[in-house]
Amino acid sequence: MRDLAQETEAPLHWYAIFNGTCDDKALADFYRFGGNDAKPLWSGTPYAEWHEVMPYIADVSHMPDFITWTEQEANEDWGILVASTLHLPDIFQHFRSLTLVWMPSGNHAFFRFYDPRFSIDLANFCDEEQRNQVMGPCQQWVSKQRTVTNSTPASSVVEKPFPWWEVPEAVVKKLSNDPRTLATNLIKEFQEQRPDLFCCYPEKILNQKVARFIKNFDGPQSTYLTSFIELIEAEQMHLGNLR
Repeated sequence: MRDLAQETEAPLHWYAIFNGTCDDKALADFYRFGGNDAKPLWSGTPYAEWHEVMPYIADVSHMPDFITWTEQEANEDWGILVASTLHLPDIFQHFRSLTLVWMPSGNHAFFRFYDPRFSIDLANFCDEEQRNQVMGPCQQWVSKQRTVTNSTPASSVVEKPFPWWEVPEAVVKKLSNDPRTLATNLIKEFQEQRPDLFCCYPEKILNQKVARFIKNFDGPQSTYLTSFIELIEAEQMHLGNLR
């Protein structure tokens, strides 16, 4: 990550975008490391009052301890680090303009740019032109072991009313069949539908179970959740935890 600064003539800034839907609130750790002035990314939009799931952005260029924490200790879905030569107001405007995006179906949807399990894979699946559009002024999006690089970042930002970016159909197809995306979606649905079972397992163990299930299951994706729940119920019954 540090090597990127050597490739740019202008000073490189690092920004953190915090995933408001993550159970582990990395924003609290940002303040613990001495951060301040994190800005709510949906301010000025119809979603400005959605505080419980609000994504935030902050300049962390001079917070090496926090950056190290995101690389080593933070949960995978804490958020993303963003590299750019532009200043915070420009980066803020770019991501706020991506609050909603157009889907191939013709409907719009919230863009989870703050969740690296989705956004970094999506950007990697784009071709170079598509990646230039969605990443705009950013050179890189980074989170733990995931990185995507924009070869020609924009030198300026003009904020556009959302939704303006169209998620390419080919990218949606790649995402829908990507094991990591399948695992992320299954865990999220499992937590929502069966929180009583979800809390029975540490995160690492549950991730392993889900990955193994997806690798070995030969049924349609539409039955993933019900089949996985049946598997976990049987396991818990065997352990004597369900009555």
